[in-house]
Amino acid sequence: MFDLAGKHICYVADCGGISLEACKVLMRKNIAKLAILHSVENPQAIAQLQSIKHSTQIFFWTYDVTMAREDMKQYFDEVMVQMDYIDVLINGATLCDEQDIDATISTNLTGMMNTCATVLPYMDKQQMGKGGMIVNVTSVVGLDPSPVFCAYSASKFGVIGFTRSLADPLYYSQNGVAVMAVCCGPTKLFVDRKLTAFLSYGQTFADRLRTAPCQSPTVCAKNIVKAIECGENGQIWIADKGGLELVKLHWYWHMADQLLHYMQRPNEDEDEDGND
Repeated sequence: MFDLAGKHICYVADCGGISLEACKVLMRKNIAKLAILHSVENPQAIAQLQSIKHSTQIFFWTYDVTMAREDMKQYFDEVMVQMDYIDVLINGATLCDEQDIDATISTNLTGMMNTCATVLPYMDKQQMGKGGMIVNVTSVVGLDPSPVFCAYSASKFGVIGFTRSLADPLYYSQNGVAVMAVCCGPTKLFVDRKLTAFLSYGQTFADRLRTAPCQSPTVCAKNIVKAIECGENGQIWIADKGGLELVKLHWYWHMADQLLHYMQRPNEDEDEDGND
């Protein structure tokens, strides 16, 4: 069980919808600091959060998840002055715009990857951190394809691939930073907005989705936080239909024995250097 009490949490997402509801739940967990990073400030939402727990310090920074990694580094140098350290990084920025593939990929995948790469040194127990957890909030269409939102689905598949790769024991055993993902099912507010299908053939489905029965952001948010508390490195969870389900991961490809032996044997060049 991951105890959130006293933790310093950095949430990269808009201060509304699922992320706002998740922050409300986090505020009730007696966290010490909460940093919210997004492109648009929402003072009313910040005030609402602060009213839940006055002793928790809340910070807001205007943040463009699509900025270059070099700019992110300078940005987080300033963030860390206030945060001191980060125990939990939650990546929740999302965009579903099938007519702007570049923006969709940049927001959902590339920006998330660059944010992780930038923040990791501040969390890495062998560098500037104490270990911790990275939580990538993604979608169920990152597990199964969506014929309507093809670009969105592709970006979310990328999030799952990145999460599982970064969670490999090769990294976790050394940096102490667990990495997991929570895949949200269809949720109100998200589906309420005007959505355009990748191809016109799917637009009828996209339009009907706006009135389809979906889970509320409040319920989804509670399950996201529950997954953080119950989760372990490398796990993928589904938060949908008011419930929380652990995904049974499957490996389709297995390394050949000869290649596995080669990759695991000591580096001959290193041995030769050590014997000199």
